[in-house]
Amino acid sequence: MNREQIPAHIAEHTAQLIDGESYRSSAVCIPLIEKEDGLHVLFEVRSGKIASQPGDVCFPGGMCEKGESPVETAARETVEELMVLPSMLNFVAPSDYILAASRLYIYPFVFLLEGYQGSFSADEVAEIFTVPLKDILAQKPESYLVDTLVSPREDFPFERIVGGRDYKWRVRTEQELFYRFGEHTIWGLTARLLHAFAENWGVTYE
Repeated sequence: MNREQIPAHIAEHTAQLIDGESYRSSAVCIPLIEKEDGLHVLFEVRSGKIASQPGDVCFPGGMCEKGESPVETAARETVEELMVLPSMLNFVAPSDYILAASRLYIYPFVFLLEGYQGSFSADEVAEIFTVPLKDILAQKPESYLVDTLVSPREDFPFERIVGGRDYKWRVRTEQELFYRFGEHTIWGLTARLLHAFAENWGVTYE
């Protein structure tokens, strides 16, 4: 084939993520607080007033606003949720990010939170608690596998695919991690982010 037959816009095309406009970005802060026994990680318990995952343990964070970088989002959301001054947050490093099944990128960032007195916004947070970093590094999370099945809707054109209604859809298997600290259970995306953070820091369990 003669290359002249290829349209210029095809030859010059820059690859993009298919359906990229449907992907969203969010960010969280992994707050470190210095106490007498060493560094602690701060967690929030989500308020029962909010529709999404009330009562779950999470890190401060939220959706990225237009023109805002993920690290700016993490800092802004922490200021709002913990009712602290921006000057109390000292950036340490990014942590490993994740793409959730809901087409949501979650970017975590580690901050040192200095001078914190336990404040939080009751509209978003039910309570806060801290866990010694050494305890996090020493605890190997429990791991469970969850299968997600494909369930086409009734108007799906089964007659157009080989196998029809008996088509063998692939089952997506995901790992769910669980941490337990006192009365608090940490699981889901927060547990996966925590585990990545702990492994990068240096876990001490065998």
